[in-house]
Amino acid sequence: MVSKAELGGVYWDLNALSQIKSSKEAVKEFEAYLFHLFLKEALPEGSPLFGSSFQGRVYRDMFTMELSREIAESDPLNLTTFVEEAISRYRSVGGE
Repeated sequence: MVSKAELGGVYWDLNALSQIKSSKEAVKEFEAYLFHLFLKEALPEGSPLFGSSFQGRVYRDMFTMELSREIAESDPLNLTTFVEEAISRYRSVGGE
């Protein structure tokens, strides 16, 4: 499981986002956020699994956040490799 320190906590935690030190961490955070958005759309509010109450919405959000972290850890979209290659190409043509 990915710890909050590895992914910078939750996606709205701006203090933790400012502590990301590598592009790999940033990509993992972005990938987790992306999957969180996908999962929230796949499991709409009021679904029979969670219900439409406040507690159901909170549980749905916690469930999709944790599941998205687990999915991002396995890097199914291979975004880490893509971003690392893009950064190295950018640096090879004179970028910072």
